[in-house]
Amino acid sequence: MGNRAVLLLTLIVLFSRSKSDANQLKCTDLDRNQYKCKNYPADPKTQQSVTCAPDNSILVMCETADYLNCIGKDQFGFFNKTISDGCHYNAHANFSTAVLLSIFLGFFGIDRIYLGYYAIGLIKMFSLGGLFVFWLIDIVLITLQLFGPADGTWYAMPLYGPRIGLLR
Repeated sequence: MGNRAVLLLTLIVLFSRSKSDANQLKCTDLDRNQYKCKNYPADPKTQQSVTCAPDNSILVMCETADYLNCIGKDQFGFFNKTISDGCHYNAHANFSTAVLLSIFLGFFGIDRIYLGYYAIGLIKMFSLGGLFVFWLIDIVLITLQLFGPADGTWYAMPLYGPRIGLLR
């Protein structure tokens, strides 16, 4: 009878642990205000995160407050979180270069040619930037990051550079 009692007690303890773990939240599912992430190193050549993946996600190390318990923390209180759209893996057109080309040589269409829009660049070249109207429009669109490279990638820019996020 003693072995049955120990077995029953062990099953009760195991069941209560699994039930409390089921009520706990995963660390990756926490609200943004419940954790903070560490700065991650940047590649000096590309100015992208070292952990930048081909799907434009980055892996960062985050920590929660000591009193907050969640599933996935290590013994030091850290957990890894994947942030989608944290980098631009295939970016090749530099944002600063595009803005400077648009301001100084945009009326010759060099900015559009740099971004991969060759036909529109030639039209701007032979019309002096659409009589300077398209030149001014392109300066605004490129500076506000509403207009990007033709191949669908995005600008390569410094990690802490002038990124604009759209409000929806």
